[in-house]
Amino acid sequence: MYSKDDVLPDVENTLICLVTGFFPPPITVSWTKNNINVTDNIKVSQYRPNSDGTYNFFAYLTFVPEEGDIYTCTVNHKSLQEPQTKTWDVEVSVPSVGPAVFCGVGLILGLMGVATGTFFLVKGNN
Repeated sequence: MYSKDDVLPDVENTLICLVTGFFPPPITVSWTKNNINVTDNIKVSQYRPNSDGTYNFFAYLTFVPEEGDIYTCTVNHKSLQEPQTKTWDVEVSVPSVGPAVFCGVGLILGLMGVATGTFFLVKGNN
């Protein structure tokens, strides 16, 4: 299970649940958000055959990520002894301040170098 786009808070995205390597085709996929069944905003693909005779299948859930939410995709197929569930936690990427701090320190050091050079240039001409 993975998200279609980078996860940003309060920006609509799509979770993708990929089911691969199963035969015969009928499977069921269900979604939960924070242990509550989700039935809206779900789309599914057609069964897509593999060269070895098995199939792939995609299930999609449109969602708006909020920090701390937990989503699950549960797949059931007659070849499974019990349904398989994958979990996905919302982890919103926070921009790093490292590059900005590094740039700021570099700018300050550069300006100090220019000021020092100007000081010695003026003092040397006197």
